Amino acid sequence: MPAPVLNMTEGLPISEITLHRGETGLGFNIRGGTDIPHFKEDTGIFVTKLKEAGAAYRDGRLKEGDKILEVNGHKIQSVTHNEAVQIFITAGETVHLKVQHGAEEFILKQLEARKGGGSSFLILAILALAAAAGIGFLVVNSKK
Repeated sequence: MPAPVLNMTEGLPISEITLHRGETGLGFNIRGGTDIPHFKEDTGIFVTKLKEAGAAYRDGRLKEGDKILEVNGHKIQSVTHNEAVQIFITAGETVHLKVQHGAEEFILKQLEARKGGGSSFLILAILALAAAAGIGFLVVNSKK
C-alpha cells in the first residue's frame, strides 16, 4: 500500500525554473518523499542545500527551503525519495522545474501556529464556558 501524500503548501504560488545541467550538474541536495518525508505533515521534495559550482546556484532562482513539484513535467509530490533522485538523474541536460519558493518556512510557521495557538484557544474556550455557566474559578500561574 503506497504511503499517503501529505501537502501543507496548497495555495503557495508556483514558479517555473529552467536549468542547464552542464559539466558541474544541477548542484543541489533534496530531502523528502513519501517514504522519508522531510516533514511528517508534507511528503514533498525539498531543496536542502545548494552547491556553489552547480547550475542552480549560478542561476540564482532556486533556494534552500523551496519545494519542487515537477521535474520536466513529472509530478514528484507522490514519489519516494529514490524515485525523485532517479527522475533528476535521468532528466537530461535541460531541466524544467515547478517550485514553491519558501515552502519550508511556510510549513514551519504553520506548525508553530498549530503548536502555540491550540492549547491557548482550548483554555480560553473552557474559561468562557465556565464563566457563561456561572461556575466560579481561580486562575493560578503554575510556572516557577
